[in-house]
Amino acid sequence: MNRLKFILQAKNQYGIHSPFLFKLYEEVVAPRLGVRKCRSCGISVWRSYDKLLYKIKDHYGAEPISTDSGFTGADAVLRLPDGTDVVLVKYPHRTKSIEEAWHSLTDDQRVTLSVDLFHTGLAFTSPRLARQHILLRPF
Repeated sequence: MNRLKFILQAKNQYGIHSPFLFKLYEEVVAPRLGVRKCRSCGISVWRSYDKLLYKIKDHYGAEPISTDSGFTGADAVLRLPDGTDVVLVKYPHRTKSIEEAWHSLTDDQRVTLSVDLFHTGLAFTSPRLARQHILLRPF
């Protein structure tokens, strides 16, 4: 039921109005996850979290920091060279408790942009970004 609700509410790449988010989608999410050809190549969505984690590290030159940095439910926290923290949550809709932790993370005052890809949640703490929460279909 969560998956169907997500699909009905989520935007695709053409509904993105933020230049930062569009660039993130075009350069990091889509190429790394094989979005344009996922049905034909059979990329497993269960491995998408790991691929996205390494692509963010490579693309932005991000360094991992401690997950004990005060972000509830974080599976990984990366720091970009400009000081922005990126919090990654693996399968934010898997269980009710993980989903509640994801929602508390997106409500955190430090988080300015959160991107829900259903199998992975991304939260950014950059004051340069407008505060918004985006449900994005990565296909």
